[in-house]
Parts: sequence; structure tokens; C-alpha cells
Amino acid sequence: MKISNLMNKDFKLVERKKIWFLIPVCIICVAIIAMIIYGVTMDAPLNLGMDFQGGYTVNVKLSTKLTNDTFGTYRNEIVDTIESLTDSNGNSYNLKVASVQSQGSGEDASILVKYKAVASDAIMEDEINPAIQDALQEKIFKIVPTISSAVTAQNVAYTVQYNNFPLIITTYSEKVAAIEALASASSVTVSDFDLINDGKTITFTASAQSESFDAGLPEKVSISDKYSGQAVKGDIISATVSSELLTNALLAIALSIVLMLVYIAFRFEVSSGVSAVIALLHDILIMFSFMAIFHIEINSTFIAALITILGYSINNTIIVFDRIRENAKSLFHKNSSATFIANCSIKETLVRSINTSITTLITIAMVAIIGVPSIRVFALPIIAGLLAGTFSSIFISPSVWALWKDRKKKISKSDEKAKKSEGKAALA
Repeated sequence: MKISNLMNKDFKLVERKKIWFLIPVCIICVAIIAMIIYGVTMDAPLNLGMDFQGGYTVNVKLSTKLTNDTFGTYRNEIVDTIESLTDSNGNSYNLKVASVQSQGSGEDASILVKYKAVASDAIMEDEINPAIQDALQEKIFKIVPTISSAVTAQNVAYTVQYNNFPLIITTYSEKVAAIEALASASSVTVSDFDLINDGKTITFTASAQSESFDAGLPEKVSISDKYSGQAVKGDIISATVSSELLTNALLAIALSIVLMLVYIAFRFEVSSGVSAVIALLHDILIMFSFMAIFHIEINSTFIAALITILGYSINNTIIVFDRIRENAKSLFHKNSSATFIANCSIKETLVRSINTSITTLITIAMVAIIGVPSIRVFALPIIAGLLAGTFSSIFISPSVWALWKDRKKKISKSDEKAKKSEGKAALA
């Protein structure tokens, strides 16, 4: 079907306003249910980022070992180390890494890690943060030797070579004890230990080959190297700063909505301004619902996306109201109802609104698909906001305007009838 033929049809969109009002209500109800479920199961109705919740940073200095090729490996190791950290009783701290960023180059290259606070400041400072630094120091900064094995008819001969890092007697004894413990757990017998090659190589034999023994051996023979790098305590994002950020963000949104209301009421009329603000509140609620349903992290980037969508949505809404104003002044629509005028205006701007939204949506979708995680966090709420803004500018704001105007017209007619009745009664 051609678009021109499609536009000739009377959609009667405003007459279906109950459906358009019901759709966002259902989405918000789903979000509320999701928040209740997340609150019960995760003790976190919303996935608030450390911008609002507070948190800490740790700087993992890797020097020249950090390159574009090694960043991914280090990032995964750091995240696994922090999020799997447990206390002395084996209970998980439930730590969540907020972001991992590479910074600097050459000798100054490091990875800045941000993670959320999971306890009071005293517990974080005295117990959890030092445990994170110690764990990173042990897991990330270590010497992993080269391991080779040769299977013979009687046993398996192992060679553990430390290259340019000769072992001292104490370290050698620790590694032998660790290998023997692993062998016992893997149901194999090890013997004939020897330290050769000026202390750079350990050799030993095993009674049989074992997959579990081979898998656990690299970890047992690795050596922590505090001189190859350092995990340094970083900054604190306090709850006070977070609350101020949230307050300022809400104030910025509220102020922008009020100014938009004043501008639209001045350029058009109060009914248009109120309708536009209701549409903007719809967009905000739908974006929050999207973040709540999918438990996506809400941080300062989300606030930037929210303000971006408010600007985009109000632009679409103003175009519709501009056409409504032109049609309302037209002699052709002099005696038309507000509902009829709104329907005509929607139809005349529908193609433009859809084309603009699709063009923007394709661009943002590509950013979300191929972009880095920090950009993706911005793109996902933008996509939800684009859809919500397009929906509200086409279906919500014109419907609210028509409802307002028709009801006002109906009240005016009732008042006129009442005055006429009073006049007739006075004459009688």
C-alpha cells in the first residue's frame, strides 16, 4: 500500500486515547512488579550506579605489561578477582565492579577500577578494601612459569621453568609442598623433586597423568611478584556526593520541564503546554521503567540520556502542536472539534515523525551494538526514550490536548445553556 493512500485514511487515533493511555500504564505496572521482585531477591529494586550509591576505586598499575592486546585479559582477571572475593568465613562480599578503564601508556599505564560500596565506610576501609588490594596483588601480579611434561612407560616427568627468576630455598620448599598437596587431592604420587639450572627450574615425576593435577598446577607453582606492579587505593565517592548529584539531576530535569511549559504556553496556549509536559513525564516514566525491568545500571550517563530525550521529544511534540495551531485557525476547521483537528494534525506530521525517529534509531542502535560498554550504557536508555518520545508526541500529547479542549468546549456550552435558561426564567 502506498503511503499517500495510507495517509488518506482516517485513523481516528485520538478516539482510541484509552488504549494509548493504557499502554504506558501497563509498562509502568510491569516495572513496579519487577522492582518488587528485584527488591526481594537482590535487595536492590533499582540498579543504582556508584554515582548515586557511592563507591570506591582502585588503581592497578601494570606499566608496560598493559597493552591493547593484554587489556582484555587483565580486565577479566580483575573483575573475577573482585567479584569472587570472600571473607574469612568463605561468605561472598557480593562486590560488583561498576567500570574498568585503561589509562596512561608505557611506564605509566594502569587500569582504574570502580566498584560499589557494599557495607559501611568503616567496614569498607578496614576490611574489604585492603582485602581487594591483597587479592589483586596476589592474582594479577605473579610470575607464571613455563610447564612441560613428558609421559614415559613408568611415570610422567614434569619440568617447571622460571626463566630469569631463580628460586630461593624457602620458595622452593613452599612450591614442593603445594605440588604434593595438589597431587594428593588428585590421587597421584609425586617424587624425585630437584632444583636445577641455578634455581630456575624444578623437576619432578608423577605416578600417573591426571587432568585435575595438570589444570591446578600452574596456579600452585606461580609466584606472587610485588615488584612487577601494584594495586593502589584510589578515591572514595561518598554518599553525600551521590545524594547531591541525584538532587542536582532531578532539579535540572524539573527546571527544564517548567521552562518548556512556560515556552509552549507562551508560544501556543496553556492546554498545549500542559499536554506537552504530560508527554514528557510519560517519557521519563517509561525510561525509568525500561531501566527497572531490565535492571540496567542507573548512573549519571542515564541522566544525560534522559535530558537528551526530553529535548528530542519536545521537538517532535512542538511540530505536532504547530500543525494543530495552523489547522485550528483554518477556516476549513472553524467548526471542527478538537478531536478532529488533532487527528488531521497527527496524520499530516506522522510520516515526518516516523522517518525522523527511524533514522535516529538506526544510528543509536549501531552505537549500542558495536560501541564500547560505556557508550552502550548511554545508548540503551536513548533507544527506549526514542520509542517513548515518538509514541507520546503522536498519541499522548495530541490526545490530552483534544480531551482538554473538547471538555472545555462542552463546559462552555453547558454554561451558555444554563445562562439561557436563567434568562428565560427571568422573563417569565
